[in-house]
Amino acid sequence: MSEKNNDLYREKRRSDSARAVEAKNDPAKKDSFLAEEQVHILKLASVILKKGITMSDDEYSVALIATSEAIDSYDPAKNNDFWSYAALVIRNRLADLYRKESRTLEMAVSPHAFEGNTDADDPEFGISVEIKEKITVKSLGVNSALADEMKALEEELKDFGISFSDLVSCSPKSKKTKAGCADVIKLMFLPPPLHETVKRTGKLPVAEIRNRGRADKKLMERHRKYLIAATVILSGDYPKLSEYLKDLKPYVSNIINFEERRIGS
Repeated sequence: MSEKNNDLYREKRRSDSARAVEAKNDPAKKDSFLAEEQVHILKLASVILKKGITMSDDEYSVALIATSEAIDSYDPAKNNDFWSYAALVIRNRLADLYRKESRTLEMAVSPHAFEGNTDADDPEFGISVEIKEKITVKSLGVNSALADEMKALEEELKDFGISFSDLVSCSPKSKKTKAGCADVIKLMFLPPPLHETVKRTGKLPVAEIRNRGRADKKLMERHRKYLIAATVILSGDYPKLSEYLKDLKPYVSNIINFEERRIGS
Protein backbone atom coordinates (compact mmCIF):
# COMPACT_ATOMS: atom_id res chain seq x y z
CA MET A 1 0.00 0.00 0.00
CA SER A 2 1.41 3.38 -1.02
CA GLU A 3 2.04 6.14 1.52
CA LYS A 4 -0.84 8.11 0.02
CA ASN A 5 -3.20 5.16 0.40
CA ASN A 6 -1.94 4.67 3.95
CA ASP A 7 -2.82 8.25 4.76
CA LEU A 8 -6.28 7.88 3.22
CA TYR A 9 -6.84 4.66 5.18
CA ARG A 10 -5.83 6.25 8.49
CA GLU A 11 -7.97 9.29 7.77
CA LYS A 12 -11.03 7.13 7.08
CA ARG A 13 -10.49 5.22 10.32
CA ARG A 14 -10.29 8.49 12.26
CA SER A 15 -13.37 9.79 10.45
CA ASP A 16 -15.33 6.59 11.12
CA SER A 17 -14.40 6.70 14.81
CA ALA A 18 -15.67 10.29 15.04
CA ARG A 19 -18.86 9.34 13.18
CA ALA A 20 -19.42 6.42 15.57
CA VAL A 21 -19.22 8.80 18.53
CA GLU A 22 -21.78 11.11 16.91
CA ALA A 23 -24.03 8.16 16.02
CA LYS A 24 -24.07 6.93 19.60
CA ASN A 25 -26.71 9.48 20.62
CA ASP A 26 -28.29 10.19 17.25
CA PRO A 27 -30.50 7.40 15.81
CA ALA A 28 -30.58 9.01 12.36
CA LYS A 29 -26.79 9.20 12.17
CA LYS A 30 -26.54 5.66 13.48
CA ASP A 31 -28.86 4.37 10.76
CA SER A 32 -26.86 6.25 8.11
CA PHE A 33 -23.56 4.91 9.46
CA LEU A 34 -24.77 1.31 9.39
CA ALA A 35 -26.29 1.69 5.92
CA GLU A 36 -23.14 3.25 4.47
CA GLU A 37 -20.79 0.72 6.06
CA GLN A 38 -22.63 -2.48 5.09
CA VAL A 39 -19.92 -3.60 2.68
CA HIS A 40 -17.20 -2.85 5.24
CA ILE A 41 -19.08 -4.82 7.91
CA LEU A 42 -19.52 -7.72 5.49
CA LYS A 43 -15.79 -7.78 4.69
CA LEU A 44 -14.87 -7.50 8.36
CA ALA A 45 -17.09 -10.47 9.27
CA SER A 46 -15.61 -12.48 6.39
CA VAL A 47 -12.07 -11.77 7.63
CA ILE A 48 -13.00 -12.75 11.18
CA LEU A 49 -14.64 -15.99 9.99
CA LYS A 50 -11.91 -16.65 7.42
CA LYS A 51 -14.56 -17.42 4.83
CA GLY A 52 -16.69 -15.49 2.39
CA ILE A 53 -20.24 -14.62 3.43
CA THR A 54 -23.05 -12.70 1.77
CA MET A 55 -25.60 -10.22 3.08
CA SER A 56 -28.22 -12.98 3.05
CA ASP A 57 -26.25 -15.08 5.55
CA ASP A 58 -27.06 -15.19 9.25
CA GLU A 59 -23.48 -14.25 10.04
CA TYR A 60 -23.89 -10.91 8.30
CA SER A 61 -27.05 -10.16 10.30
CA VAL A 62 -25.14 -10.91 13.49
CA ALA A 63 -22.23 -8.70 12.40
CA LEU A 64 -24.54 -5.82 11.51
CA ILE A 65 -26.31 -5.97 14.86
CA ALA A 66 -22.97 -6.33 16.66
CA THR A 67 -21.76 -3.15 14.93
CA SER A 68 -24.87 -1.36 16.15
CA GLU A 69 -24.12 -2.63 19.65
CA ALA A 70 -20.50 -1.49 19.31
CA ILE A 71 -21.67 2.04 18.47
CA ASP A 72 -23.81 2.09 21.62
CA SER A 73 -20.92 1.04 23.87
CA TYR A 74 -17.97 2.67 22.10
CA ASP A 75 -15.70 4.81 24.27
CA PRO A 76 -12.96 6.62 22.31
CA ALA A 77 -11.08 7.27 25.56
CA LYS A 78 -10.48 3.53 25.87
CA ASN A 79 -10.02 2.72 22.18
CA ASN A 80 -9.31 5.45 19.65
CA ASP A 81 -10.15 3.21 16.68
CA PHE A 82 -13.81 2.28 16.38
CA TRP A 83 -13.38 -0.54 13.89
CA SER A 84 -10.85 -2.39 16.03
CA TYR A 85 -13.36 -2.24 18.88
CA ALA A 86 -16.26 -3.25 16.61
CA ALA A 87 -14.22 -6.22 15.36
CA LEU A 88 -14.00 -7.54 18.93
CA VAL A 89 -17.75 -7.19 19.45
CA ILE A 90 -18.50 -8.84 16.09
CA ARG A 91 -16.13 -11.71 16.85
CA ASN A 92 -17.75 -12.32 20.23
CA ARG A 93 -21.28 -12.26 18.79
CA LEU A 94 -20.34 -14.62 15.96
CA ALA A 95 -18.79 -16.95 18.53
CA ASP A 96 -22.06 -16.76 20.47
CA LEU A 97 -23.98 -17.66 17.31
CA TYR A 98 -21.95 -20.78 16.60
CA ARG A 99 -21.96 -21.80 20.24
CA LYS A 100 -25.74 -21.49 20.44
CA GLU A 101 -26.27 -23.48 17.28
CA SER A 102 -24.39 -26.36 18.88
CA ARG A 103 -26.64 -26.29 21.95
CA THR A 104 -29.80 -28.27 22.45
CA LEU A 105 -32.93 -26.83 20.88
CA GLU A 106 -34.46 -26.18 24.29
CA MET A 107 -31.73 -23.59 24.89
CA ALA A 108 -32.47 -21.69 21.68
CA VAL A 109 -34.86 -19.27 23.37
CA SER A 110 -34.12 -17.50 26.63
CA PRO A 111 -37.07 -17.23 29.06
CA HIS A 112 -35.91 -13.62 29.63
CA ALA A 113 -35.97 -12.69 25.96
CA PHE A 114 -38.66 -10.02 26.19
CA GLU A 115 -37.91 -8.95 29.74
CA GLY A 116 -35.04 -6.63 28.86
CA ASN A 117 -32.39 -8.71 30.66
CA THR A 118 -29.41 -7.80 28.53
CA ASP A 119 -26.63 -8.14 31.09
CA ALA A 120 -23.48 -9.02 29.16
CA ASP A 121 -22.36 -11.22 32.07
CA ASP A 122 -25.49 -13.33 31.75
CA PRO A 123 -24.63 -16.54 29.84
CA GLU A 124 -27.94 -16.22 28.01
CA PHE A 125 -27.26 -12.62 26.97
CA GLY A 126 -26.63 -13.52 23.34
CA ILE A 127 -29.79 -15.60 23.17
CA SER A 128 -31.90 -12.79 24.60
CA VAL A 129 -30.49 -10.38 22.05
CA GLU A 130 -31.05 -12.91 19.28
CA ILE A 131 -34.77 -13.19 19.98
CA LYS A 132 -35.26 -9.47 20.31
CA GLU A 133 -33.30 -8.69 17.18
CA LYS A 134 -34.37 -11.70 15.13
CA ILE A 135 -30.83 -12.55 14.19
CA THR A 136 -32.17 -15.69 12.56
CA VAL A 137 -35.35 -17.74 12.64
CA LYS A 138 -33.27 -20.77 11.73
CA SER A 139 -31.66 -20.81 15.17
CA LEU A 140 -35.09 -21.45 16.68
CA GLY A 141 -34.60 -25.00 15.45
CA VAL A 142 -37.65 -27.19 14.90
CA ASN A 143 -39.88 -24.91 16.93
CA SER A 144 -41.75 -23.84 13.79
CA ALA A 145 -44.74 -22.48 15.70
CA LEU A 146 -42.53 -19.97 17.51
CA ALA A 147 -40.70 -19.17 14.28
CA ASP A 148 -44.05 -18.50 12.57
CA GLU A 149 -45.08 -16.19 15.39
CA MET A 150 -41.76 -14.35 15.12
CA LYS A 151 -42.31 -13.79 11.39
CA ALA A 152 -45.89 -12.64 11.89
CA LEU A 153 -44.93 -10.30 14.72
CA GLU A 154 -42.09 -8.83 12.68
CA GLU A 155 -44.55 -7.98 9.89
CA GLU A 156 -47.12 -6.52 12.26
CA LEU A 157 -44.57 -4.36 14.05
CA LYS A 158 -43.49 -2.87 10.73
CA ASP A 159 -46.79 -0.97 10.71
CA PHE A 160 -45.62 0.77 13.88
CA GLY A 161 -42.12 1.43 12.58
CA ILE A 162 -40.68 -1.02 15.09
CA SER A 163 -38.03 -3.66 14.44
CA PHE A 164 -36.84 -6.35 16.81
CA SER A 165 -33.51 -4.54 17.11
CA ASP A 166 -35.39 -1.52 18.49
CA LEU A 167 -36.54 -3.63 21.43
CA VAL A 168 -33.00 -4.04 22.71
CA SER A 169 -32.53 -0.35 23.49
CA CYS A 170 -36.08 0.36 24.68
CA SER A 171 -36.81 -2.75 26.77
CA PRO A 172 -36.92 -2.16 30.54
CA LYS A 173 -33.88 -3.47 32.38
CA SER A 174 -34.14 -2.51 36.06
CA LYS A 175 -36.79 -3.95 38.37
CA LYS A 176 -38.20 -0.48 38.95
CA THR A 177 -38.58 0.20 35.23
CA LYS A 178 -40.11 -3.21 34.60
CA ALA A 179 -42.63 -2.52 37.34
CA GLY A 180 -43.41 0.86 35.77
CA CYS A 181 -44.01 -0.74 32.38
CA ALA A 182 -46.22 -3.36 34.00
CA ASP A 183 -48.29 -0.56 35.56
CA VAL A 184 -48.75 0.99 32.11
CA ILE A 185 -49.87 -2.33 30.63
CA LYS A 186 -52.31 -2.76 33.50
CA LEU A 187 -53.86 0.62 32.72
CA MET A 188 -53.86 -0.19 29.00
CA PHE A 189 -56.04 -3.24 29.51
CA LEU A 190 -58.53 -1.81 31.98
CA PRO A 191 -61.99 -1.91 30.41
CA PRO A 192 -62.42 -0.71 27.81
CA PRO A 193 -58.95 -1.93 26.73
CA LEU A 194 -56.91 0.37 24.53
CA HIS A 195 -55.21 -2.19 22.28
CA GLU A 196 -57.49 -1.39 19.35
CA THR A 197 -56.60 2.29 19.72
CA VAL A 198 -52.93 1.38 19.52
CA LYS A 199 -53.47 -0.70 16.38
CA ARG A 200 -55.68 1.93 14.76
CA THR A 201 -53.44 4.92 15.41
CA GLY A 202 -50.05 3.24 15.53
CA LYS A 203 -49.34 5.23 18.68
CA LEU A 204 -49.30 4.72 22.42
CA PRO A 205 -52.34 6.59 23.86
CA VAL A 206 -50.35 8.37 26.56
CA ALA A 207 -53.06 10.87 27.56
CA GLU A 208 -55.74 8.18 27.88
CA ILE A 209 -53.44 5.95 29.91
CA ARG A 210 -52.61 8.78 32.31
CA ASN A 211 -56.31 9.57 32.69
CA ARG A 212 -56.80 6.04 34.00
CA GLY A 213 -54.20 6.21 36.75
CA ARG A 214 -50.68 7.18 37.67
CA ALA A 215 -48.24 6.52 34.85
CA ASP A 216 -44.82 8.05 34.26
CA LYS A 217 -44.93 10.04 31.03
CA LYS A 218 -41.15 9.93 30.57
CA LEU A 219 -41.13 6.17 31.08
CA MET A 220 -43.80 5.75 28.41
CA GLU A 221 -41.84 7.92 25.99
CA ARG A 222 -38.59 6.06 26.68
CA HIS A 223 -40.13 2.59 26.40
CA ARG A 224 -42.87 3.40 23.88
CA LYS A 225 -41.80 0.77 21.34
CA TYR A 226 -41.53 -1.92 24.01
CA LEU A 227 -44.98 -1.09 25.36
CA ILE A 228 -46.51 -1.14 21.87
CA ALA A 229 -44.81 -4.46 21.07
CA ALA A 230 -46.02 -5.95 24.36
CA THR A 231 -49.55 -4.73 23.63
CA VAL A 232 -49.49 -6.26 20.16
CA ILE A 233 -48.22 -9.59 21.50
CA LEU A 234 -50.62 -9.80 24.43
CA SER A 235 -53.69 -8.81 22.41
CA GLY A 236 -52.80 -10.79 19.30
CA ASP A 237 -52.53 -14.41 18.25
CA TYR A 238 -49.11 -14.99 19.78
CA PRO A 239 -49.55 -17.69 22.44
CA LYS A 240 -45.90 -18.74 22.50
CA LEU A 241 -44.43 -15.26 22.46
CA SER A 242 -46.86 -14.11 25.12
CA GLU A 243 -45.31 -16.66 27.47
CA TYR A 244 -42.28 -14.38 27.61
CA LEU A 245 -44.55 -11.68 28.99
CA LYS A 246 -46.21 -13.95 31.52
CA ASP A 247 -45.93 -11.34 34.28
CA LEU A 248 -48.13 -9.03 32.20
CA LYS A 249 -50.67 -11.64 31.06
CA PRO A 250 -52.99 -11.34 34.10
CA TYR A 251 -53.86 -7.79 33.05
CA VAL A 252 -55.03 -8.97 29.62
CA SER A 253 -58.02 -10.93 30.93
CA ASN A 254 -59.94 -7.67 30.71
CA ILE A 255 -59.90 -7.98 26.91
CA ILE A 256 -61.95 -11.17 27.01
CA ASN A 257 -64.29 -9.91 29.74
CA PHE A 258 -64.91 -6.64 27.93
CA GLU A 259 -65.48 -8.29 24.55
CA GLU A 260 -67.93 -10.76 26.08
CA ARG A 261 -69.90 -7.96 27.76
CA ARG A 262 -69.93 -5.93 24.56
CA ILE A 263 -71.23 -8.84 22.49
CA GLY A 264 -73.86 -9.67 25.11
CA SER A 265 -75.12 -6.10 25.35
